[in-house]
Amino acid sequence: MKLVNIIILVILLISCSEQNLAKFSGRSEIYFDKFFMDEVAPGTTQADSTVESFFFYPSGTKEIEASLKICFSGQLLKNDISFQLKVDESLTTANDDEYSLDSNYIFHAKAIGEGVKEVIDTIHIKLYRSSRLVTRDEGVRLVVQLLPNEIISTGQYERTKAIIILTEKKTRPLWWDDEVIDNLLGEYSQTKYKLFLDNADTKAELNAEMILNNPDKARLLAMKFKDWLFSQDPLIIDEDGEIMTVTI
Repeated sequence: MKLVNIIILVILLISCSEQNLAKFSGRSEIYFDKFFMDEVAPGTTQADSTVESFFFYPSGTKEIEASLKICFSGQLLKNDISFQLKVDESLTTANDDEYSLDSNYIFHAKAIGEGVKEVIDTIHIKLYRSSRLVTRDEGVRLVVQLLPNEIISTGQYERTKAIIILTEKKTRPLWWDDEVIDNLLGEYSQTKYKLFLDNADTKAELNAEMILNNPDKARLLAMKFKDWLFSQDPLIIDEDGEIMTVTI
């Protein structure tokens, strides 16, 4: 029985080594983390987009950024590599004054340790507020495409483009989960979040990373909002008809 277990373990180790060699060998490629269209084969991944809404930023904000994750496979990088994006005009509804692309983007070389399965970097696309966004419930769509060059190729076709939706739409941020409800800001409402941004988190800093890695700062922002709420006369009524409160 012990011999069988040893054989199985050896097979698994060889298999993992072969997978890592396949992942980090051959032609170097980059591709987006998200699929802009449904995966053709094996067909298990659905198309996805990145949604950015000006609603979640303080009033008067004119410029925000969309963060796009870029994946890498092939020969391990020793140096940073430069690449470009282009706009797919056939799929884009955003006007030229609603976005801007950098002339070049950088995928940074990573220190690869044992057991690493993927290498991911992040780039940022500048997005600008326009007067017409208020009138478009569906927002505007920007589709960008990775361009290959003499150093780097583009990977799986379904991941060579990224869809960005820019809107004024009011949608609940993913980080406002049960933990935030129970320990910081209480139940979510659009009115509460907008007041929180305008009067406490004026730089729109509170996010999942802060809650995880800098909870003291998250609590300070919640306390600042609580103090502001209690200083109002009359007290502010939330969307449910009750006095607006926070949990902390």
